[in-house]
Amino acid sequence: MSEPNSYVSSSHTVAELKAMCKENGLSVAGRKADLITRLENLFNEDSISLEEVETVPLPDVEDTSEIEEEILVAEFIEAEVIEEAADITTVDKVLAGKSTTLQEQIMNPKVLAVLLAIIVAGGGWYWYISNQLQPFTADDLRYGDSMEYNILNGEIDATGEYVDFVRENIDSDELKDACRLQLEFDGIGTTSITNGGANELDSQADDSLLGAVRATGAYGNEDWLAVEKVQTRSFDSFTVSRYIPNPLTDDCMDNPTGGLGGTLDFDTKSWTEISERNVISTQADWRLNLDGNYSQGTTMSYGLGGLLGLLDDLSPGLAIIVSPVELRDMVGTKLIDTDANGTYLGWDWRVTGTELLGDEEVWKISMENSQIRDNCFGYAMINLWVEEDSPWAIEQTVDIQISGDEGDKSSCGSFSKEFADFVLPEGSLSLELEMSKTSLIRGEKLLDLGRSYQSPRAVNDVPTTEELIDWGTYELHMPDNSSLRSNSLEAAVACLSSSNMPEAVAANAALNDDGYIWRARDDRNTESGATRWNLSWVSIDPNSGWVELEITGNPSSSNCTYIGHGGYDDTVSHSREDIPKILSINMLEERLTKEGRFSNLIGDDGFFTSSGQYHPETRIGIFVVTPDGDYTDILNSLNSGDTGATTLDMTRSWTSSSGGKQWDNTLSLAMDATTGKVVGWNLIQTIA
Repeated sequence: MSEPNSYVSSSHTVAELKAMCKENGLSVAGRKADLITRLENLFNEDSISLEEVETVPLPDVEDTSEIEEEILVAEFIEAEVIEEAADITTVDKVLAGKSTTLQEQIMNPKVLAVLLAIIVAGGGWYWYISNQLQPFTADDLRYGDSMEYNILNGEIDATGEYVDFVRENIDSDELKDACRLQLEFDGIGTTSITNGGANELDSQADDSLLGAVRATGAYGNEDWLAVEKVQTRSFDSFTVSRYIPNPLTDDCMDNPTGGLGGTLDFDTKSWTEISERNVISTQADWRLNLDGNYSQGTTMSYGLGGLLGLLDDLSPGLAIIVSPVELRDMVGTKLIDTDANGTYLGWDWRVTGTELLGDEEVWKISMENSQIRDNCFGYAMINLWVEEDSPWAIEQTVDIQISGDEGDKSSCGSFSKEFADFVLPEGSLSLELEMSKTSLIRGEKLLDLGRSYQSPRAVNDVPTTEELIDWGTYELHMPDNSSLRSNSLEAAVACLSSSNMPEAVAANAALNDDGYIWRARDDRNTESGATRWNLSWVSIDPNSGWVELEITGNPSSSNCTYIGHGGYDDTVSHSREDIPKILSINMLEERLTKEGRFSNLIGDDGFFTSSGQYHPETRIGIFVVTPDGDYTDILNSLNSGDTGATTLDMTRSWTSSSGGKQWDNTLSLAMDATTGKVVGWNLIQTIA
């Protein structure tokens, strides 16, 4: 029989050739050509002819299950090789007396019995090469994608002024004197993409955008098409530990004094418009039970807001810590391979290599927030473990430390250190948690982000030039002209600026010298039936103060009653040229009450009755802010740029009965008076 053909060649990689040499006890040193020669010599010497295989006895095994197992494995290997080289007809070549290569030989079941023993004993170079973890490109999200995960070892530690934020969100008398709060939590969560039905596309000509859902935006009646992302989190273990000041030193005591335990559910939905890829709105629903004290609430923000907005205010991109990271958003189309790197929303990321997660090999990505690091705010680190089948990280650890005047800043430059001390509140805030996948369901259709479609009706709600009022040049206040309320802002300012109220000397002097009203709030839920107004003024100096009065009808000495006045320590900027053109309060009220717009704001749990009238507990206010003052943070939230902003705010507090329980309810809203858009609203309900 002629010599067999070589089955090793330059088509093999060096790694493959070295693996073959190692498995056969050969040296792995030398160039690629040396490796090929070494292997050719070995296999030419040890090649097995088909006649020799005929005489190889099978192992003497009493247990037939072992023989069956070997046959099954052999059949698997045979099928694997046949699929790769289906055009080879080994039997025909043997019958023709031709020599065979090793690949052709192992297609013969009789040869497999011998090769199987070698593969099992030595691990097998074939298995070594085929089981190496391959780099991959992150998959796009699809409608219907869903992942469940565990949330473990969660801990939030707040000191100093950061305690105030926690207290504002957890209303409890036991926490009011705390100087440090520590929250610990464990639970489960889900992240998913809604798969919308055909009924969501009634306004479209076809179903090519199937999967998207209809969403309304800040005008209340648009038919946007959007991708709906849903996050749910249920913490069945949730505790709050309280640390109080040491009465001798005023420092926080080392050990907690008292605490609370219970459960927390926190769910969010966000709607991303498919054409421009902008977040239209975000809704958060929460339910908290601490030691039997139950409360719940809903926050709706048009744009990125609520908790996500709060985190992004501290550092853009920090919001990604509260849910599993979406890989495609972070890495784009880059290949996830060792040392791949990039930047996403202020996070520097790098693929550090592969690691075993349980018994599975996956890729690991490390992330660090460069803005927090470079500005000397502390540190923010996230580690991700990712696999090709999941569009989200399948495991994620978060370690964040934000500090103001505390912590080690020795590595910071002098400017960064002073900047951090100036920007950050006093104290520190830390967060640690782990998230790990428990199940994953993949959808079929990719998201339609970037696709155009029939435009919604929002363009009809943009205020026209004729509707906008330029009051800032000469007038004393934003126009009210309400048809829903008696005793308007015009009447209140008339009471103040006339001779009917001589006690308000400073306010009158300011308004007579180019001053104006920058803040005003009313209260119509008084026992006397009068409307109480609190008016804040700013003078050209600038000085700022307030005056409170009651009005019961047309401005007159008998209808206007002085209550009190005072001054402000904060500096309010006087800048008429930065006051924007706005819609009157009357126009804003008409938008809020127009049928089909904001149904959540009308009815028993809204600001307005079903007939469109104000509930008596509803209070309205205006807020005018210009650059260079102490209240300019609101400009960033309204994206007003270098100009000023004006907002309308509403609040309502009332009691109600539901489920046999008494509830204390508080509803609040903010609206941009220049654009006519609702910024957001918030409802908090607590069992009385």
